[in-house]
Amino acid sequence: MRKIVDGITAFLTCSLMVVMVLVACWQVFTRFVLGSPSTVSEEFLRYALIWLTMIGSAYAYGKKKHLAVIFVARKIPEKHQIFVNLIVETFVLLFIFVILIFGGTKAYQNAVGQVSSALGIPMEYLYLSLIVSGVLFLFYSVLNLAEYFKKHKKLSQIN
Repeated sequence: MRKIVDGITAFLTCSLMVVMVLVACWQVFTRFVLGSPSTVSEEFLRYALIWLTMIGSAYAYGKKKHLAVIFVARKIPEKHQIFVNLIVETFVLLFIFVILIFGGTKAYQNAVGQVSSALGIPMEYLYLSLIVSGVLFLFYSVLNLAEYFKKHKKLSQIN
């Protein structure tokens, strides 16, 4: 299941990045060659960057490539590192539920009826990125917890 979600997420982020580069090139072309900048591309790039950041951060978290302060955790014996990781995952889950899912749902509900100025798309699509990334973060966090419990089980069988 992880490989499927990783593949879909990687494809979406890479595709969005390619589209953003093309739209940015179009923006530069219209601004400097045609002398009339495209307002639609500017707004699209702003919203696409938000989506790219939210989905990309969940993907990086799932791949364990996110920023982390691990020099303290490395000094702790391995059997105790599992407990530190569990505490960190608990805080991550709390953040996911409170900020991304609950807060994202509230922001989504507040944006209903609003429309973006240049693109004319409903603003709730922008705030949907919080909920989608929250679900992705939740998925990866549950997988991380399962891995930690497996690792803890193996360590306790060895000792």
